Amino acid sequence: MPYIALTTNIAVDESTIIEPLSALVAAQLGKSEASVMVVLEPQRPMRFAGTDAPTAHVVLKSLGLQPDQASALSPAICDFLQARLGIACDRVYIDFQSPARNMFGWNSKTFG
Repeated sequence: MPYIALTTNIAVDESTIIEPLSALVAAQLGKSEASVMVVLEPQRPMRFAGTDAPTAHVVLKSLGLQPDQASALSPAICDFLQARLGIACDRVYIDFQSPARNMFGWNSKTFG
């Protein structure tokens, strides 16, 4: 059930981001892309480190997400954003979350 939300202050061609970001998350977590949800919020008013230079905030939720997975995902996501959008890695915050199985729902039920 990986969920990744990307908010950025720059214009983004969604066709060049959503599909490869979904594939990246699925591959990094060893999960089927059929269960990955990607949300893109481009051109949002954002400031980071006192400037409005290109920046991004990423939220990645996944049931059972482990610290070593987050450690591997952080550079993978940052490198992806730098290559695809030109956002420097030091201008990206990533919020990793591993919700309790009974606190995440799908298909009229929870996973717990």
